[in-house]
Amino acid sequence: MRATPRRFASCLTALVLVAGWLLAVAPTASADVTYVPETWNGKVVYLSQACHDRGDTICRTNTGCHGFSENGNSYKVAVSAATQYDPEHMNLLERGYKVVRGNGLTRTNIANSNRVGADLHLPIHSNAVSSACERGHSPERYGTHVMYVSKAGKECAGIMRWRVGASSPGTNDARQYRTDLGELNQTNAVACYLEQEYHVWDEGVSWMLDRDAWTWRIALSVDVFLGYP
Repeated sequence: MRATPRRFASCLTALVLVAGWLLAVAPTASADVTYVPETWNGKVVYLSQACHDRGDTICRTNTGCHGFSENGNSYKVAVSAATQYDPEHMNLLERGYKVVRGNGLTRTNIANSNRVGADLHLPIHSNAVSSACERGHSPERYGTHVMYVSKAGKECAGIMRWRVGASSPGTNDARQYRTDLGELNQTNAVACYLEQEYHVWDEGVSWMLDRDAWTWRIALSVDVFLGYP
C-alpha cells in the first residue's frame, strides 16, 4: 500500500478546502497547481480542468441546471480527486501520485502535461444534449462517458466508465473513440477524457455537486489502470 500518512493528507486537504471556499467560481486561466505526496510512487497524473477557449485566451464555460458551471465544477472535482479526505477511500495524493492540476487554456494544459512528463492525462468535463435544463427524461438518456483515441486510452476509459459510472445516476454509461480532441491526440501521456455526467438534468447536476462522495472513484480508476493493487 502506497498511502501517505493520514495526518499529512488531512492538513493538506484542509488548506485546499479553505482555498476552495474563498473561490465562489472557478478561477480564470492561470498557472498549474502541483500536489506532491509525502511518499511519491514515481507516477504523475495531470488533471486538466475544463476551459472552452475556442482558440483564443478566454476560458468560457457551459452552463446547466440551476446555474451549474462546467468549468467551475471541473475545478472542484479536480481538487477533490487529488486531496479530499475520506476515512474509507484514498485520494490520489494518498495513493502516492504527484498530481498536477491544469488550470489554463486547453493548449496550455496539453503543453504543460507534456512538459511535466505525465503518465496519465485526464481532462474533466460534463456533458449536454441540449442547451436547456431538461425535464421529465429517463436515466437512459444520460450517464458517464469516457473518451479515448489510443489502445491504452481505451483501457483507461473502460475502467473509468465502469467505476465512475457505477455511481452516476444516468444509466447510459459508455466509452467513446474520438479523433477530434487535442487532449486525446496531442498529449504524450495516455489520455482518457472524462465526461462525468450530463449537466442538463437535475439528477446529474445533484450528483456532480456531491463530488466529495464519489471522486475517490477517479483515484481508484487510476490505480487500477496503472496496475497497482
